[in-house]
Amino acid sequence: MKQGHEPLQWNDSLATGIENIDKQHKLLINILNDANHCFRENGSCELQEKVIEDLLAYTIYHFNTEEELMENRGYGEKRPEEELAHTREHRAFTGKINGYRSAIRRGEGLDHEKVFSFLNGWLIEHVMETDKRLGRFLSLP
Repeated sequence: MKQGHEPLQWNDSLATGIENIDKQHKLLINILNDANHCFRENGSCELQEKVIEDLLAYTIYHFNTEEELMENRGYGEKRPEEELAHTREHRAFTGKINGYRSAIRRGEGLDHEKVFSFLNGWLIEHVMETDKRLGRFLSLP
């Protein structure tokens, strides 16, 4: 799967085996692609800020879903290092998106290719590694 600044496409290799998480990942990919399109088409600063805020809001919602599943299933008790690393990845990602939003608000231009290369690459790596590990844990009896 291409991880540059081009739009992402869902495929079964991204499936974690947890239906709710996979549905949210599909929607997150769509929101990220919408944001990518807005920036690629040189949308207004107001529109860019709106799509970044939408991406941030849904990302936080999704991360909260994952973290509630971790809490409810005792992930931190059984695999504390993995849970800590997972939540740190979440905080770092939302921090990066917040940084982009702040830059837009200050009227600073963002390098579309760098921004979406990072966002797309991070999402794919996080899903393929960290979320799949969580999915395997959540699938245990």
